[in-house]
Amino acid sequence: LSLPLTDSLRIVTLNVRGFNSRKKQYHLKRLLEDKEVDFLAVQETKLSTVEQVEQAIPHFLYDYEVCVSHAVGLSAGCLLFIRKSFHLSDLAVTTDLCGRFIMCDFRVSDIMWRVICVYAPNEVNARVTFFDHLRPYLLCDRMVVLLGDFNCVCDGADRAPYKLRFDKSERLLQDIVDESNIFDVASFQLKEKHLPYTHFQNTSHARLDRIYCSVDLIDNLNGYAVDPVFFTDHCMVSITIGRKRRKKSINWKVWKLNNQLLKDENFVAAVTDLFEQIGRTTEHISVKWELFKQVLKQIAIERASVLKFQKSETEKTLIRNLRALVQLECQNPGQGLEDIIRIKAELDKFHQERYQGAVIRSRAVKYFLGEQPTKKVVGEEKRYAMAKEIQEIRQNNMIIRDSEAIAEVFSEHYKKIFGTKIASTDIEHLKQLVTLLPQLDKEHTKELEEPISLAEVENAVDALPTNKTPGPDGITAEFYKLRKNTLCPILQEIFQEAYRNKGLPPSFLHTHTILIPKTDDKNKLSQVTGYRPITLCNVDYKIFAKILTNRLQRVICDLVGDHQTCGIRGRSIQTNIHIARSVLECVTNSGSQVAMLQVDLAKAFDRVSHNVLFMILSHIGVGDVILHGVKMSYTNCCTRLIINNKVTESIPICSSVRQGCPLSPLLFTLYLEPLCQSIIRSRKIQGFTLSNTEIKVLAYADDVAYFCNDKKSVTNAMDLTRSFCEATGASVNLEKCRGFWHGAWATTPKQYEGIDWSCTPCNYLGVPLKHYRNSTSYWSGVATELKRRANNWSQKNLSVFALSTICNIFLAAKVWYVLQVLHCTRTSIQKLHRVFAVLVWKSTWEPMRRDNLFRRVSDGGLGLPHLFIRQLVSRFLFLRDQEHPFLREVIQNRLACSLPDFIVSSVGDQTCVLVGYLREVVDAFQFLAVRFSKEYLMSVSRKRLTRDLVNILFPMPIYRSMFSDVSQHDILRRVKKMSIPPAAKTFFFKLHCSVLPTKVWLQEKGIFVPWSTNCILCKTPETIEHIFIHCWDAIFFWDVLQRTLKKDIDITPYSIRFLPVSSKDNFPYDIVMLLALYSMWKSRLDIRNEILHPKTVRLHFIELVIRVRSVYDIQTVVPDWLPLFNSLQDIKEF
Repeated sequence: LSLPLTDSLRIVTLNVRGFNSRKKQYHLKRLLEDKEVDFLAVQETKLSTVEQVEQAIPHFLYDYEVCVSHAVGLSAGCLLFIRKSFHLSDLAVTTDLCGRFIMCDFRVSDIMWRVICVYAPNEVNARVTFFDHLRPYLLCDRMVVLLGDFNCVCDGADRAPYKLRFDKSERLLQDIVDESNIFDVASFQLKEKHLPYTHFQNTSHARLDRIYCSVDLIDNLNGYAVDPVFFTDHCMVSITIGRKRRKKSINWKVWKLNNQLLKDENFVAAVTDLFEQIGRTTEHISVKWELFKQVLKQIAIERASVLKFQKSETEKTLIRNLRALVQLECQNPGQGLEDIIRIKAELDKFHQERYQGAVIRSRAVKYFLGEQPTKKVVGEEKRYAMAKEIQEIRQNNMIIRDSEAIAEVFSEHYKKIFGTKIASTDIEHLKQLVTLLPQLDKEHTKELEEPISLAEVENAVDALPTNKTPGPDGITAEFYKLRKNTLCPILQEIFQEAYRNKGLPPSFLHTHTILIPKTDDKNKLSQVTGYRPITLCNVDYKIFAKILTNRLQRVICDLVGDHQTCGIRGRSIQTNIHIARSVLECVTNSGSQVAMLQVDLAKAFDRVSHNVLFMILSHIGVGDVILHGVKMSYTNCCTRLIINNKVTESIPICSSVRQGCPLSPLLFTLYLEPLCQSIIRSRKIQGFTLSNTEIKVLAYADDVAYFCNDKKSVTNAMDLTRSFCEATGASVNLEKCRGFWHGAWATTPKQYEGIDWSCTPCNYLGVPLKHYRNSTSYWSGVATELKRRANNWSQKNLSVFALSTICNIFLAAKVWYVLQVLHCTRTSIQKLHRVFAVLVWKSTWEPMRRDNLFRRVSDGGLGLPHLFIRQLVSRFLFLRDQEHPFLREVIQNRLACSLPDFIVSSVGDQTCVLVGYLREVVDAFQFLAVRFSKEYLMSVSRKRLTRDLVNILFPMPIYRSMFSDVSQHDILRRVKKMSIPPAAKTFFFKLHCSVLPTKVWLQEKGIFVPWSTNCILCKTPETIEHIFIHCWDAIFFWDVLQRTLKKDIDITPYSIRFLPVSSKDNFPYDIVMLLALYSMWKSRLDIRNEILHPKTVRLHFIELVIRVRSVYDIQTVVPDWLPLFNSLQDIKEF
């Protein structure tokens, strides 16, 4: 029977003989990647505890689901890996309690499957019992795949020497196989092609690892293989069910330059020669440039291939030799075992070097970056890369799982969006809308029409962000930065020629479009609308677009009103939120009314009409450089979608502005400005008015909000919106529009103008406006969520300095966005600070005053974000630096009575009671006014005010003040930058702050210390000074270290806390001292914690020196002092 399988299924079984080794986990992960395995059954893992499993499988969870059957004691244990991208449904997993059985039921291509992983016992009677229990699971109406280590054979030829008699467990297994209508897949393979045995032990070999399948699958089997593996004495057995898999070919359409090549001497020399060759041709500069990029790609691919071949050839040779030796061993058991062991040892050594190299590179990145969270970590935090492969999509009530069909669905969808030319249905009204926009004077226009200068090109190159995915040509920003001096004049000439020919080079107009999930909701991600298209432009085009952006930024404030804040230098999204909140506060205070309507423009960026955009640019008078530059950028342009790492056919771009282009935000604000101006200038729309200032509309890109004083105004605003859509081709999505009635409305309909309304303020730009008066419940929820996220970070091996950075980047940053515009009580802030402190200490018990942590690293702290101080500064600057007319009016009206010495006003409300945000503004001003002079407050910067507040509110810690010499007070900053293990940095911070848990310190804190507080070696109180200065252990080691370094080191309470260095030193004595101190502490903890084989200070020190040296060894520029570490690695015993 040939089954209608739309997907092939690659199944593998392997006995790993223990899976606790990190190195073995690394090797298995490489096997999974190389073999493209869908199901992997692993036996004899010896993972008996939850903790062991949690340490073993995290590296696999990105690509695989892992089913676990824990080992009992030190025996057995199974894992079943299931590829996440494999299209299965109705998944159900069953495991036993003995670590010998995992069953997985699922549906694929409307066929019901059952995959069973087994690890049979060694003892015969135990196997009989096990197989008896297995029988009912095989008697089912599913397609069955039974695989694993059966610890017995059912055919005499499957063992060497040949077996004539079979035990009762083997006979029982054969009966069950016959009864269950399954067969051994190896029995239908050519025996000459495959290894006859899977387990090799002395002269006794056997085919213990097998795969059985339902007989209905017999015509669907392909690719059976038995491959020796160097890290276990079992072979890997694999089979493909379904069509034979082709080896994945490299998709050169998504090629990108490997930045490591920029350090390769041969590649650099070839690029230099290429510049010279191209320069000698007589073609136009744009033709030369296109040719240069094509040849550069060829050179990069060839050089990368050579390097990859050189790296992999040794491994391939060893694998071929291993397979040949194992084949000979199967023919002559026992004669080639020594050679097999030798080849496996060579393979192990080869992979050990690769594994250690990976570990060292990872460690080097971690150490040299000061453990700063990288963009990769940020990506993991956001988890938007979860849809690296789109597994299924729903269309016309059908679920599509075929990769090519999925690509076709997306391609057709975006052809309709991008490929449709948006036409205006009311040209006359469009002309009227455009005339609402201001026009630049001739002087500004003349400035904008200056030819593009070399300095502009260089500034654009300098501003390029690195580590970004390039466009279709694959050339990265790092290449442009490295070759800046050569490339900038060439690019300037290309731009000049483009203006003369009125057309950009062809590659400038080609882009790739990737799809980013909008949500984590799987149901929404099954729709094409669940993804946001992001354009990947070529870097040379980005440079051109950046130049136009910089020019447009000079005049954008003259063209776009202060209601729009997106992409405009000097404007902030917080202004919009402040205005919205202030409107609600004023309505509540005055007893008036307002309707706030948030309008959703469907596919706002994608439906931008190019003709409308050109008409606007022509009217406002931005000059020919910008106008023709934009026209060239959007004439005859096209894109290709990247779906599941494959590129679709070209899609013409007849509308839209590119999301991902630096010019797009400003172009969109200009496109939307006629709508905003029509709302503002309409006499039929009554907005919210305070004194002489009226608010009708706010916009942040396509997030548009209307403020109306009556229902007629709401109707008129929607009428104008519809008119704008008819004139420009835009569209309103009424289902996503939201409005709310606030204040003393006579009626509050739930439906009005086809839009859903409520009486509770909704979220605006990510801020919950319903909490504008009382936000306690909101911040309580934030603290809970923050605690959950902090717990995830606490599991990582990071120093206190890195954890402080995480608090700033990942925790405080998200809180701060809302805290800037929504009031928060001091109690709520303290709860957030508590979360930070618990994360930094990795303990709910804080060993010292929390205030010390908020000081700068150079001042003895960790630089933790103090949200209350930030709040004070933010509220004060809101008052002092406010430029928006409406917010200034709010300040005049609402705060004059509370701040008469600062605000002079004749319209202030003398009866108002301040609550919420404005109450905090008044409190902040009064708090600062009693501590600083008015002259200081009127001129101080945000950064300086924050720093001065920290110094005033948090006095110098005792551990700093007791040492008068301040010349080495930058010690923590030095330690933070050191390329040493994170645990060593945390240790030193505790030592520096005198909170190291010595016995005396623990007793002083009220913690029980068994036996006594005396040092176990010296029988004197165990203090910091004793451990690192006076203890015999320390005295002996310091003596040997000084003799090894041939330098006298002053060992005092000051020196061990500040690691003094001299500008004359050409060797990092501070690093060596810190490693020595940490070694003493680790050795002491070994004894205190009763480690079975405690290490001496010397052994710990050598281990640390080797680790640190390995980090510096792989750097491009090796420090001159590094060879001196050799003597430290060979440091003698006392």
